[in-house]
Amino acid sequence: MGRRRVPQALTPRALPRFFVPPTTLETRTLPDPVAHQVGRVLRLRAGDWICLLDGAGGVYHAQLGENLRIETLEACALETELPFAVTVLQSLLRPDKAETAIRLCVQGGAQTILFAPSERSIAKLEPARAPSRQARWQLIAQEEAELACRARLPEVRLLPDWRDVFQRLPRPVFVLDEWTDAIALKQRGRRIPVPDALSLVVGPEGGFSPDEREWMQQQLETCAVSLGARVLRTEHAAAYALAQIAALWE
Repeated sequence: MGRRRVPQALTPRALPRFFVPPTTLETRTLPDPVAHQVGRVLRLRAGDWICLLDGAGGVYHAQLGENLRIETLEACALETELPFAVTVLQSLLRPDKAETAIRLCVQGGAQTILFAPSERSIAKLEPARAPSRQARWQLIAQEEAELACRARLPEVRLLPDWRDVFQRLPRPVFVLDEWTDAIALKQRGRRIPVPDALSLVVGPEGGFSPDEREWMQQQLETCAVSLGARVLRTEHAAAYALAQIAALWE
């Protein structure tokens, strides 16, 4: 089969998209799960095009050859990331709510999604189950990133110590909480130039405890922001904030 140029209409948004390891680009052999999805589920054949993502920003049009090997590989541009990395620290939630938060945060452009138990978290961290749960949540993030046409693969981590995680967050930190000095996120955002990175912090269903609020108020480059007049579910709050961030700086 001769080499065929990518049809102009087939942008990455119009093609099936898959995150693959760097070895795939070197060997031009699709990983088994991707080959199954391509051949058995989507029923693609030689001559069809897909989009491969290396997870670090590299995007490639790939034309399938015989036996679903990659015959043609062409780098392309994909501008779907926010102009800076956003980390979300979410108070540990029940698995169903956590999965909703992950899907929405990935759609909204978050680069890192961290979960840790805060004082009022209803869900409890079970160390024995943490690795399998984190693996499942990472897979959900990958599937959602492929669907959302993300160029970079977001990272999901489940961690045991809320305050330790908080102290290591990229600055500035916007806590989505109604402290007495909280102002609207969009107003706060207009007061600072486009940052290199920032973090969003979301509490549990019952909110932060007084001790947690007092402690966070003492941390460097940390401020409370309000998302507006309406109260949101905890699993929806970060995505709502990401939408406002995109409107401000994207």
